[in-house]
Amino acid sequence: MAFIICIAALIIMMFVFTKMLLGFSNNSSVAVESVDATVVEKKQGIYTHMQSEAHVPWFRVVFEMTDGSLMEFQMQQGDFRELEKGDQGMLTYQGNRYICY
Repeated sequence: MAFIICIAALIIMMFVFTKMLLGFSNNSSVAVESVDATVVEKKQGIYTHMQSEAHVPWFRVVFEMTDGSLMEFQMQQGDFRELEKGDQGMLTYQGNRYICY
């Protein structure tokens, strides 16, 4: 039984690693874009890892483009704290990777 659990965990880890690698590759293959945008929502929370019980904070910001479309980006805590709801400026991103505002 323990062997089956180890194999299942290994398969899940390989899947997650592959997904992360493909996401990085996809982001790197698209152009960097800069658009006028407004901060419309800030989200934060804590992800608790099931096995290690480690608590990892996450930070996301939703931007509204001038055409009305919304984009949400995960970012570092320092960038998150600098932004306030209603801020207007130039959003720079690549794929789903936040670069700066």
